[in-house]
Amino acid sequence: MNWSEGKDSHPICWLSGPAGFGKSAIMQTVAERLKGKGNLAASFFFLRGAGGRSKFERFVTTIAYHISLSIPASRPFIQRALQKDPTIPSQSMQDQLRELVTEPLGHISLGMNPFVVVVDALDECDDRESIRQFINLLAGTCGDLPLRFLLASRAEDHIRQAFTSDAAQSTTYLLELERWEAGSDITLFLRSKFDGIRGQNPRLFQDTHGEWPPSQQLIALAEKSEGLFVFAATVVYFVTDGKGSPQEKLRQVLDSHLGLDPLYAQVLSTANRDNAFNKVLSTIIYLHRQLSITALARFLDLSPEVVVDRLAEIQSIIKIPADNSGSVQVNHASFRDFLLDEERSKRYYLPSSNETFIVVRSITIMAKEFKLDEWPSCDAEEYACREWCSHLAGAIRGCTSRDRAIEISEKLQMFTRCDAFESWINTVLRDVYSYETMSHLRNIKPLLQV
Repeated sequence: MNWSEGKDSHPICWLSGPAGFGKSAIMQTVAERLKGKGNLAASFFFLRGAGGRSKFERFVTTIAYHISLSIPASRPFIQRALQKDPTIPSQSMQDQLRELVTEPLGHISLGMNPFVVVVDALDECDDRESIRQFINLLAGTCGDLPLRFLLASRAEDHIRQAFTSDAAQSTTYLLELERWEAGSDITLFLRSKFDGIRGQNPRLFQDTHGEWPPSQQLIALAEKSEGLFVFAATVVYFVTDGKGSPQEKLRQVLDSHLGLDPLYAQVLSTANRDNAFNKVLSTIIYLHRQLSITALARFLDLSPEVVVDRLAEIQSIIKIPADNSGSVQVNHASFRDFLLDEERSKRYYLPSSNETFIVVRSITIMAKEFKLDEWPSCDAEEYACREWCSHLAGAIRGCTSRDRAIEISEKLQMFTRCDAFESWINTVLRDVYSYETMSHLRNIKPLLQV
């Protein structure tokens, strides 16, 4: 907040830190405070596996739209630019920023207090090259923009390299979150949560005298967290998941090793990991956007009750919606990272071959359901029709088994010989948003040659 208000501040602030340190919580809070002060120009929170929020293609236009709302005087100039040239949203990043942000704001007076654009989780954008270009472009042109940019991300290579350029170093104020000692804050958070647990469940603690947990256990938990707020939050969820007494669940955590990965492994080890559980979890992790419980069940050919029952096994690390129309979300991106890294997750590893299952299910659904030359209205069928080619590309990259390759090939042969395939092609050719889908078609040929 001091950076945002400083008259001589750098135009860019980069908040960096490892997964689970609380970057998104900080960014959300800062965005809310800036909005309350009337200085939030725009915000965008990237999120992996959340459809458009994991892609860069609509980022600049979304920022421009937010600016038109937060700074109403800019709206006529943005509208005029789009009316003059409707192709701006499909032009280069540099042209979009110039036409929809720089020039419209150049026509108006923004007053004394700087407006700030808040962008969280750059590392969760699928398009790494666009993120790198955006940082470079911002560093080179921010002097022409009457805005400040607050950016947050992990220090991944493509992002760190962009910020170490000469232009970025001279325009960027760096805040490295891992440099702050979070132990006392995490201890305070845990004490507050555990006091609440005891207060809400007095019967479970009628034989517990004195403070719970004792201060030394609380300090031990804070040390195990290694600065990860997500660890502390997950411990609270785990202790209160209803699959044992809070006291016993807490002892299990205290007996585990340091860090978040052992906690994830602890939760998974207590789950009944049958075939249905594995299907549900691997599909959630690999979907490009999350489906509702109803649509997920339809996609997997399971009942919604089975999907919810299996997810309840790991409810301390995954968010189950209140009703079946809501979508499933992982509590934190680090859980997905854990499952996709074999060295970290070991026997819980979900290899990319799981995308083979998604491809096969998608083709099966399309062959059965795609009857008309239009996208289906049901979410499960619509997802299969729009995303199967993208999953096919992932399945090919991770395909190490000849049997799996043959399985996909046979399904593709079946699909391309039925009427639904021609209907799908006709629909894709008419859909302006399906160019990316068409680009994935090139991946079919090498697979059929296996």
